[in-house]
Order: sequence, then structure tokens, then C-alpha cells
Amino acid sequence: MSIESECQTAIYSYASKETQSNAALTGEHKDYVLLVLILMRDLYREQVANGNATFTIPDETATLLTSECPWL
Repeated sequence: MSIESECQTAIYSYASKETQSNAALTGEHKDYVLLVLILMRDLYREQVANGNATFTIPDETATLLTSECPWL
């Protein structure tokens, strides 16, 4: 599995394709979906720039995303 696909899997674990589509079409949970996408993409870029071979989510980020999740 590549770092890109690992990042994509991580994004889907917090905001599924359906959730992302609903956010785009109706605005439902839009703020949370944007938070997930921005944080994950920033982490991805940082990790690629550092030469990481695997994608990891820092505990602080995971805690934030879990605490902000509107459906938990």
C-alpha cells in the first residue's frame, strides 16, 4: 500500500465517500469534512516531504477529529 492510498484510507475512516458527497451537495457536516480533508492533506504533504514511506496520524490529530465528529 502506498502512502497516498494509506492517506486516502485514513480520510475515508473519518469521512466516507458518502459523507463527503453529502457535504458537497447539501452542506451536511461540511465543516467537519473540510477539517478532515485539510488536516489529512497537510499531514500527507508533510510526510511525503520528509520521505516517509507510510502515512501516520499523530495522536493529537486523531483525538481532535474524533472529538469533533458530529455523528459520534
